[in-house]
Amino acid sequence: MRKYLLCLMVLGLILLCIGCMNKEIKGEVEDFVEKQEAYVNEKNLERYIDTISKEEPEYVAEKKSWIRDILENKIEKYDLAVEKMKVLGDDKVSLKLRQSYQYEGKKYNIQIPLLLEKEEGAWKDHDLLFNEMVTQHFRIKYPKKLKKYAVAIKNVCENAYKNVQRRYGEGIDGKTIIKLYENQELLRQSVKLSFAWEFAGWYEYPESIKTTEFENEETYRKILEHELIHKITIKKSNNNMPYWFTEGIAVYFANFPNEPKEYQTRKHYLNTYKDYKIDILKLEKANLEKMEDNKSIRCYYHSAGMIIKFMVEKYGVEKVKKIVEELGNFPYEEGTGSEVNEQSIKRYHLVLEKVLGMRVEELNKEWIQFINGAE
Repeated sequence: MRKYLLCLMVLGLILLCIGCMNKEIKGEVEDFVEKQEAYVNEKNLERYIDTISKEEPEYVAEKKSWIRDILENKIEKYDLAVEKMKVLGDDKVSLKLRQSYQYEGKKYNIQIPLLLEKEEGAWKDHDLLFNEMVTQHFRIKYPKKLKKYAVAIKNVCENAYKNVQRRYGEGIDGKTIIKLYENQELLRQSVKLSFAWEFAGWYEYPESIKTTEFENEETYRKILEHELIHKITIKKSNNNMPYWFTEGIAVYFANFPNEPKEYQTRKHYLNTYKDYKIDILKLEKANLEKMEDNKSIRCYYHSAGMIIKFMVEKYGVEKVKKIVEELGNFPYEEGTGSEVNEQSIKRYHLVLEKVLGMRVEELNKEWIQFINGAE
């Protein structure tokens, strides 16, 4: 009986210690979340990035892009609330956070499954709670409940890799990280709070490729091909391509080969977008990330792809690739496409004269004459 009572006492002490330890960890984690929220509202990039784990360089780059977007836009009433916490060990905790904010009069909120780990005695943000699959050229990160979608990506990612290598004629450096998000809104809020519309895929150098739930494997292959073209060309250009040119090249080398040939004809283009009349100079001024009308968004991509197709057919694919290469001689510009777009346009104009021997206004005139000509 004494032994039984002694065991109960010991067990009680152990449970008490665990309870005290968990209470201490929970207090530390709540303080961490409050600090992250404060740094966002203070627009303090340095302190916010100090809360991010340095274990995965692509995640650090992503969070820098995320916080810079907040610095540049009027994000208001940003709030992080802990809805659920699970202590996984002395140095690891999983959270379900409610992220909410206001932007341009609209309110947004979403639940974020986050992993925190201690590094050198301090809690750090370790990205969303991901599992991982590995293939020859990819690391696929996914939430446990989305395993079937991760398998779908795994089934097509190497084919996408081969297609991109064959079409563009160049390899893709290193292993590419793909992150799978539960829905398009979580994907959007993980990229940029100011982004006006929900997209299917995303890539910025040197980040991961991001996508969400799709039932069809072929959808993933097409998304990956588009984003892999970005990975090749953004790196090769030292992140100096204008936004429209970046998307145009991806549409030409990735989207067009996956569409019926009719989609690439002038007749189809003009019949679809006859009221828009987009040219190079208009694309330079357009802000894709602020568009909300679906047809305007589609027109932006299709126009950019058609202009690249026109340039390839008139001046040759090597000339277009030479523009990308020459842009790589300028210094690297840290920032997403929209952040560096103004500088990239200036550099593109200089390179265009060097490679094609013409000013952008001349190329634009040629494009307008071409697109309005007979098939």
